[in-house]
Amino acid sequence: MIVPRFSSTPWLVTACLFVNGSVGFAQMGGGMPSGGGGGNNAPAFSDPKFKDRLYEAGGPRGLQASDGATILSVRIEGNKSVSENFILTTIQSREDRTFDKDTFNRDISALYRSNLFKNIRPYFSESPEGVHIRLIVEERTIVKSVVFRGNERLEDRALAKHAGIQKGDPLDPITLNSAKSRLIELYQDKGMNQADVQIVSGLKPGEREVEFIINEGPVERLNAIHFVGNKAFASDLLKARIKSRDARGGLTSYMFNKASDNKIQEDRDMLMAYYRSLGYFDARVDFRKDYNTRGDFIDVTFVISEGERYTIKSVSITGTKRYQPSELIPYMKLKMGEPFLQVNKQKDEKLLRDVYGAQGHIFCDIVGELVYQPDSQVDIIYNVGEGDVYRASEIRVHIDGDHTKERVAMQPLGKIRPGSIIDGPALDDGERRLKNLGIFNADPSQGTLPSIQVDRPEDSYKDRD
Repeated sequence: MIVPRFSSTPWLVTACLFVNGSVGFAQMGGGMPSGGGGGNNAPAFSDPKFKDRLYEAGGPRGLQASDGATILSVRIEGNKSVSENFILTTIQSREDRTFDKDTFNRDISALYRSNLFKNIRPYFSESPEGVHIRLIVEERTIVKSVVFRGNERLEDRALAKHAGIQKGDPLDPITLNSAKSRLIELYQDKGMNQADVQIVSGLKPGEREVEFIINEGPVERLNAIHFVGNKAFASDLLKARIKSRDARGGLTSYMFNKASDNKIQEDRDMLMAYYRSLGYFDARVDFRKDYNTRGDFIDVTFVISEGERYTIKSVSITGTKRYQPSELIPYMKLKMGEPFLQVNKQKDEKLLRDVYGAQGHIFCDIVGELVYQPDSQVDIIYNVGEGDVYRASEIRVHIDGDHTKERVAMQPLGKIRPGSIIDGPALDDGERRLKNLGIFNADPSQGTLPSIQVDRPEDSYKDRD
């Protein structure tokens, strides 16, 4: 039995229970009128100030406007392709509203995030009645049209969707080259590994029409998949772990066997990860492709160098205060002298996380480190950041809809209530039972799944009991 050595002083933390929905936090914008500036104390019949007359004549801008002033007008200048309506609906600083510096700064940021503008210069003109805002924008080059030529097997609509560029989008070389790369990946996924895509229009300054020329090439298909160099695992087992499928000796020569270079690369990485998860840390995997005379069917051979399987030289735990390592190590899955297994390392990390979580260390950090040793041996060091013990300060329930009572959603939490120590494994079990109630959404495609979330407190809000 694992017995804790001592109990640290608990912190208060908020537990949030989300049921088929999400919660959003909003903060009211706007500030109090600052008073002064902009001629607020000037008599109504006074002449306009020099800076205002200069502004009206197109001169230098006022650097700021006063919070609380009424926005008398918002003028947009310099736009050619982007409509004024789009700009005005993007920002919150509008005519007849109260001016607020923070809101206005967010407006400018929102316009820049649209990626439609190179530069935005705001100008202000204040009067006793309020403030006039003028935005002078410099647009990026906008796509006028997107054309694909040479494509026969894939339709324009599919290519445009995958390229991610369309009429009205900002145009720049990075965007175009990214679109080209995505088109090549699409063709490779369809088995056309020899496809070539060239950008013939859109890269030169002033060009707004984008044109791609495509040479699709043949559809390559896998005839057979071979493995060489594998001794520890049979070829059939390795074949079952990869995504690529061959023609099964001619039974499926034209079904499910398109040869994708991207998928073959993923298969190579998957095989290497499989070997290393079983302790073959020196394993290397490569592949070669052999074409038939027509160049449309290929044999893929994965060439494997397994190396020696590593065994566990030692298992240790560092950073523990609440428990002695000698109390925890007997419960670990990885044992000295046995072969390394990644799945057991993950189980050990979960065991330590659950042991500490059951005592309220819900933010305990566990990292299993591998230290390679000569003679195909490895040391396993579990670094433990215990953290503090936390109690629940409050439990908030958020439910989409009003048909379910809060007490129904609280039942899976068991004994966890405000003031109680937060039990990590009990929270995991509560979330599982919450999903199994059968009254909340269980399909990720239909909305948010039920979940229990514990908010990590900020240092400034921590108060000891």
